[in-house]
Amino acid sequence: MRFLAADAVYSAESGFIPGAVLVLEENGAVVEILRDPQDSIMEKAQHFSGVLAPGFVNAHCHLELSHMMGKVLMHTGFTGFAQSLIPQRKFIPDEKIEAIAIEADETMFANGINGVGDISNVALSFAAKRNSKMQYHTFIELLGFNPSLAQQSLIGGKELKSITPQRSSLSPHAPYSVSDDLMKLIAEAESASTVVTIHNQESQAEAAFSIDASGAMQELYRFFGTDISWYKGYGVNSLQHYLPLLKTNGNLLLVHNTFTAAEDIRFANSIRKNLYWCLCPNANLYIENTLPDIPMLMNEGCALTIGTDSLASNHSLSVLDELKVIHKAFPEIPIADLLKWSTYNGAQALGMDSLGSFESGKCPGVILLTGVDAERISVDARVVRVV
Repeated sequence: MRFLAADAVYSAESGFIPGAVLVLEENGAVVEILRDPQDSIMEKAQHFSGVLAPGFVNAHCHLELSHMMGKVLMHTGFTGFAQSLIPQRKFIPDEKIEAIAIEADETMFANGINGVGDISNVALSFAAKRNSKMQYHTFIELLGFNPSLAQQSLIGGKELKSITPQRSSLSPHAPYSVSDDLMKLIAEAESASTVVTIHNQESQAEAAFSIDASGAMQELYRFFGTDISWYKGYGVNSLQHYLPLLKTNGNLLLVHNTFTAAEDIRFANSIRKNLYWCLCPNANLYIENTLPDIPMLMNEGCALTIGTDSLASNHSLSVLDELKVIHKAFPEIPIADLLKWSTYNGAQALGMDSLGSFESGKCPGVILLTGVDAERISVDARVVRVV
């Protein structure tokens, strides 16, 4: 047995438990949390200054874009970001991309992350995942706005999924890049999947494009030489159009939600269960220079999770850095809530039952948070891996 004592132990069920001792098996499996440990236990315990918490779950990442750090200008809006990002991906050797993905995987583990929901368009991150110390759920991302390409996109996605390490599922990229036909094919193929994801309401351009085919998305398609003259819009915003098409029975993870409104959430809840809403605040600031209305999301009862997005749109792959941004912008949000989103909720969303909480029998990893307590996250807060 291992006995770990700290200023407090964070529990998803109880919040911060001052003076508690976390009891583990030698293999890292949780035995129990002792709330009032005896002196004999305290004498055996390894003592830490800070808060002990389960390992983080990064619900949204693009590991295969780790080589793009610093290569895309900030605050250009999504269409500017895409115009800068996509052409650059073609000119970097595969071996370099794979090596940097391995480094990024190791960095995430060192940053206290035990589970990752990761987007893949190609297989260049698979070597990193195959040998990782973390659990992955890989979302094989499909694109194809032209309905005639739907079947071809699905076949390619299934081929990539067949060689994916760990668990995986097919997922649509976003409403503006996936046709109705492809959306339906993905839903049929993944009807029994544990979790599917989609980029949701990341930019105001997405809403205009969905309603009447106007705005900056048209410029993006012209930039890439894609003829979408046939598309006239759906007459409603993107979430209200695609959600009825994406009929799967497992969890659905909606990512970014930067411009999601309360009426969108109410619509989604009226037709769909098992919804999770992922926040990637550093990426939102990098691209659109704004944040979602997180208090509104909380008031509407959204099950929130935390993601880092990619190093193309972020300066680090650190969940703690994401929590610092939220705490600075919305200091009224309880720290216990932030930790729940970044541990328990992420594990629940991704179907990683052994992660996210200090429940008996789980192996969630153990991290030490310094500069963090029940009231605040300091700008100097740090995370250190314990188990």
